[in-house]
Amino acid sequence: MSEATESGFSEARQRLLKARVTLIMALDSLLSVTFLVLATYIWYYAPGVSGKNGHDLFWFSILLGAYGLWRAIRSVIRYRQKRMEEGE
Repeated sequence: MSEATESGFSEARQRLLKARVTLIMALDSLLSVTFLVLATYIWYYAPGVSGKNGHDLFWFSILLGAYGLWRAIRSVIRYRQKRMEEGE
């Protein structure tokens, strides 16, 4: 009886961990997309700002977009490494 309870607890814990990993992946992806959308928004409206400030906003949008892409790539690599470690 104790073994059945422990195996049920173990299975429930594994399902909870998988759900948590899925939630973390979704939030990580959402954060990367947020950076990319914000960079696009700033890039689109930067030419409307006159002078040096518009030029600075343009470069800031490029850096922000690069950071969003870097986060996305890093997240994919981390997820693939975790799957390989689990042996899937």
